[in-house]
Amino acid sequence: MGAWGTGLYAGDFAQDLKAAISAVCRLPLAEEQLVEAICQSEAEAAGDPANEDHTIFWLVLADQFEKRRIFSRRVQQTALAIIDDGKDAATMQALGMQPGDIRKRAAKLAELRARLAVQPKLSVERKTIKAPLPYVFEQYGVYAYPVRGGEPINPYLPATRFDRASWHPEGFLLMLILSRGRAFGYLPWYVAAKATQILPAVPNRATVAADVRWTATIYGTCNPTHFKKLELTETGIFQLDPARVDHFFPHLATGIIQAVSDISIANDMELDTREMRHAWRRPDGKLERIVYPPAPNLLELGAAQ
Repeated sequence: MGAWGTGLYAGDFAQDLKAAISAVCRLPLAEEQLVEAICQSEAEAAGDPANEDHTIFWLVLADQFEKRRIFSRRVQQTALAIIDDGKDAATMQALGMQPGDIRKRAAKLAELRARLAVQPKLSVERKTIKAPLPYVFEQYGVYAYPVRGGEPINPYLPATRFDRASWHPEGFLLMLILSRGRAFGYLPWYVAAKATQILPAVPNRATVAADVRWTATIYGTCNPTHFKKLELTETGIFQLDPARVDHFFPHLATGIIQAVSDISIANDMELDTREMRHAWRRPDGKLERIVYPPAPNLLELGAAQ
């Protein structure tokens, strides 16, 4: 990917990791449980010293914990070792950073090292989630939402930048919630399949069951604000056969990574008619492409007629 900045947060990975740390630190977990949760969200970067983001992962985590007054000996000692052994400098050099910029980065890491060296060994109390966040989607629920040019409303836009009166949808797209759960028992995530075509109006239950076909699995979170801004409408909750769902959509993963990183499912809710191309990791560690059956309707997924 290449190095393109001397600051600790100069790259996209560091910025995304910072957001993930912020989300995980809201959980009522002990310090080492927080570390494990964050490591799970970026397993390759956290666990593989050869990964180009490995040093950035531990340095950003150490910086964020120090600023948030959270102490983990593992995080502190790992970050100090990375700085003292020159591992970050070696990584940046391999990524193409020039010697002058490496020296500038070293000065910034020296400042981080000074803060870590005197970091209090006791964490302060932090504000955390007191109860699991509520679900906004029901298992096997079908939801319609307006689209224009195949794209849904951008839920990140503030009202001052989005003129709903002049945004005229071309129709409605549907998504079916295949599974849901909560990361660490608190942060909701969803896996959904999208309809293969745009409909001119929100369909009734019978039309959804027989005439709509499903493909393109997507993963993400959805908070109540996004649910409202996307103008989602529940068209029905169906009793599907889990075995049939597994047949047509094999090897579904969880959305834990998306929940921890607060990645909205809205990012992938556009119309997508491309063939699904996913792989799963076999028990022997090898990746194998998933061969999907033809896109099913709800009747083929076991919905009662």
